[in-house]
Amino acid sequence: MAPYDVLIAGGGNLGLWTAYTLALRGFGRIAVCERGWAGGGATSRSAGVVRQQGGSETAVKLGRLSRELYLRLGEKLGLDSGFIETGYYIVAETEEEKEGFLRLVEVRREAGVDNEWIEPDEGRRRFPDLNWDRFVGATYTPDDGYVHPPIAARNVTYAAVRSEAVDLFEMCEVRDIEHIGERFSVRTTRGTFEAEKVVNAGGPRGARNVGAMVGLDVPVMAVRHQVVTFPTLAEGSSHPFPLFFAVGKGYYVRPEEEGAALGLSNPVDEADTSGRYQIDFDWDYYEEMRPDWESAFPALKDLSVSRVWAASIDYTPDHLPIIDEPMEGFYVLAAGGHGMMWGPALGYKMAELVEEGGVTDLPGDEIDLGRFTRERDPNRMQDTIALPFPKK
Repeated sequence: MAPYDVLIAGGGNLGLWTAYTLALRGFGRIAVCERGWAGGGATSRSAGVVRQQGGSETAVKLGRLSRELYLRLGEKLGLDSGFIETGYYIVAETEEEKEGFLRLVEVRREAGVDNEWIEPDEGRRRFPDLNWDRFVGATYTPDDGYVHPPIAARNVTYAAVRSEAVDLFEMCEVRDIEHIGERFSVRTTRGTFEAEKVVNAGGPRGARNVGAMVGLDVPVMAVRHQVVTFPTLAEGSSHPFPLFFAVGKGYYVRPEEEGAALGLSNPVDEADTSGRYQIDFDWDYYEEMRPDWESAFPALKDLSVSRVWAASIDYTPDHLPIIDEPMEGFYVLAAGGHGMMWGPALGYKMAELVEEGGVTDLPGDEIDLGRFTRERDPNRMQDTIALPFPKK
C-alpha cells in the first residue's frame, strides 16, 4: 500500500471534517481510520446543538464558523444541511450569572455574532412558554439552532468519500503508532499503513489512547451526557420554539419533531472509563431534576418520553479544544465537549494547521496542548458556557 500524506485516526465529526477540508485544499492522499462506522460513536449520539454564544473568544469564533460551514456544505451537496435555525436563549438565574453573561455579550459582538441581553419582561413577550419568573434575564442570538446529527454525519461522510483523495476505512481500529524516519507506521485491525502525518481525532473513547501510542498525554476524557425526547408538548404550547440553556443547572431544551429534546449532565458524574459507547441512563438524576425543568418550561410538565439515551462526550480541563502539533508530524484535535457544535470549524482549522503550519484567528493559549502543563494564568478566560464537566 502506497504511503498516505495524512492518516486521520477517528472518523467522527472532527476527523471527517478534517479529511474533507484537506481534500478541498488538494493536500494529497488522506486515509481515515474509524474503529466503527463513520459518523458513529459520540457523533451519532449527540443532541446536535449549534450555538455561537460561547464563553470565550475561541468558542464564539468556532461556533460562528461551524454554523456557516454546515450551511455551506448542504448547499454544495444539494442536500439539506440538517441545520435548524431556532434562536437560542441562555438564561441566567442569579445576578452573578447576569454579570458574567453581560461581559460575554461584548465578547460575542466583537467576534461578529449578533447577541443581546434580554430582560424578563421582553423575554415574556418573545418566548411566553418559558417561565421568566425563574430568571433574571438571558442572552439571545437569533440564528443559533441545532443540526440533526444523522444528517450532519451523512453529509460530511459523503463529502469526504466522494473525493478521490480520501480513503475511508471502517472497522479499522488504530492499535499502535511508530515513528520511523520521516514517516509514521500505523498498525490497525485492517493492516499497517504508512503516512507522513497523523491526526489524532479519536474523540472521547480514543484520543487519549492514540496520544499515548506516541508518548503524549492528551487530557481528553469521556463523561456521561443524557438526552430525553418527548413526542409532543403540552396543549397550547408553541412549536417550534427557541432553544434555551440553563447553564447553572446543566440542562437545555430544543425542538424535536413535534415535541422536544432535553439534554442534561450531572455535575457529580466522574470521567467514564468503561470504553463503551452504550452507558447507563441515570433515571434517579432524571427524576431529581424533572421538577426544575418542568418549572422552567411547563410545556414539558407530566409528559411521557419517547426515547432516552446516555452518551459519552469528550471534555478537556478547560472546556476548550485542542488544535495542535505537539510533535513533528503528529497532530491532536479535540472538541472539549463540543464535537457537533464545533466539528466543522475544528476540521477547517486542523486542515489549516496541517497545510500551513499554523492556525489563524484563534488565541494560541486557548487551543494548544501545552497549556495543560503550564502554570495557569488566572486572567485567561475559561469557557463557562458549557455543561458541568468533571473538574479533572
